[in-house]
Amino acid sequence: MKTNKITLVALLAFGMFINAIDRGALGVAAPQMLKDLNMDPGVMGVALSAFYCSYILCMIPVGRLADKYGAKTTLGWAAAFWSVASAATGLIQGFYGLIAVRLGVGAGETAGNPLSAKVINENFPSAERARATAWCLSGTKLGMAAVPVLMGFLMTYWSWRTAFLVTGIGSLLWCLAWYLFFREQKQDGVGEEGAKPGSMPIPWKKLLSNRTILGLMLTKFFLDYLWVVFISWLPSYLVMERGFSFLKMGLYASIPWVVGFIAQPAMGHFSDWLIKKGVSVTKARKYALVGSQAVAASVIAVGFVDDPLIAVILLTINIAGESASAGIMWTILTEVSPKGMGGTVASAVNTVSSVAGIMAPTITGFIYKFTGSFQMALLVAGVGIVISALSMLFVVEEIAPVDVKTDV
Repeated sequence: MKTNKITLVALLAFGMFINAIDRGALGVAAPQMLKDLNMDPGVMGVALSAFYCSYILCMIPVGRLADKYGAKTTLGWAAAFWSVASAATGLIQGFYGLIAVRLGVGAGETAGNPLSAKVINENFPSAERARATAWCLSGTKLGMAAVPVLMGFLMTYWSWRTAFLVTGIGSLLWCLAWYLFFREQKQDGVGEEGAKPGSMPIPWKKLLSNRTILGLMLTKFFLDYLWVVFISWLPSYLVMERGFSFLKMGLYASIPWVVGFIAQPAMGHFSDWLIKKGVSVTKARKYALVGSQAVAASVIAVGFVDDPLIAVILLTINIAGESASAGIMWTILTEVSPKGMGGTVASAVNTVSSVAGIMAPTITGFIYKFTGSFQMALLVAGVGIVISALSMLFVVEEIAPVDVKTDV
């Protein structure tokens, strides 16, 4: 029996919720860990980047496995792996242990976004995908809103070690829900002579020479750069540059993500509404994305204001724009994926864009180390979003499934 659509979106959103908590926990704990583990911000930036090293290496293999064996098995085991690795962070004793567990979290969380996009691609028609994707990814924003409050509370009354153990072990509950309630439907092959998904050769030449795929890689690269700056350094920014306590940081770091949680599905509904009103898929997706990116680009101003509360207001606006952008971005990836290759195409684009995940925390950490401020780091991220919007406007062509029938 096929899973009810509402149940399916709720499961995926819950999965992205725990994904965000386990991914974002280190960024919240960083100021306390810097002292306890004798690290400087530059070294912590490297540790924050380690997540994306394994994330990149595992991205395409995980997408391929999902196309071959299904999202249920692949995503379920991946979630269990990253949850255990996140919990193990509470047991580490130094830099190398921190690197090891973050590599583990990154390897598991590779499955989150691409496989969610694959499931939506296989279970929702085009006119419903933007809002389904947005509601799914809104779990990420809710998780990012919860993690500073949850981690801040646990660190204040216990320790950062306890915080990682509680959040990591708690995440395993989602794996049980996923296996109990998700019913995966078998997909027909797309290859010649009835080839099954995952068994046909990947048409890399066709994919990597396609202007739309290349444009989406560039667009998502700079979008991810801003996203990673936010999830890696936002809590530390509020503590180290704006002088907030851990409890106050927990409150003010969560507000922007709550607004992002609202903005993401709102933009998804708007984009789908445009299609129902007769606007082409290409225009409905492009204009929604670029408009959201324009809002996110206002992050440039954050580093130049003196009042901490004004900075939080601006960050709230920025994260709302970034959240809306991310939902539409993943929807576009489902639109350009040929049938049966949703995991592979989404993973390929996400692999390239995730290089930004290695660069953003490290660059931000060393900018702070040498300047004593996050001002230039925020400027770099804002300029990147402008480049991302220009790529979507002038490089990406029609939003439609990529032709893979030849040059395989």
